[in-house]
Amino acid sequence: MTETFPRMEEDMEALGISCDGLRFEYNGYRYDRLADAAKYAILMRSRPAQDNIAGPSIRARASVAPTVADRAVMSALAIDFKDGSYRYQEFRYDLLSDAVNYAMLTQRRSKVGRSTAP
Repeated sequence: MTETFPRMEEDMEALGISCDGLRFEYNGYRYDRLADAAKYAILMRSRPAQDNIAGPSIRARASVAPTVADRAVMSALAIDFKDGSYRYQEFRYDLLSDAVNYAMLTQRRSKVGRSTAP
């Protein structure tokens, strides 16, 4: 079942999600897919103690190509730089540090899962 565009706009407004024409934004975080922004908005609303906690400040920034040192880190963690953003798996990040943090977390989780396997 597909929703009409006006209904989607109503749902976004009700959840506090905005769109800049490229990305969806909720509570200071940007998402490539509306479904991801909506899931996070619903999750945060299910936690009453966290209703008004703001996410990171989003500010306009010029896209800067990674340095040679950055590319060495990116290569080790399978992070790409494309269209002005860093990409790890299917996720896109404005900051290399965010992509690195998630990549390292994913690797730690993977190692823990392997070490507990029979």
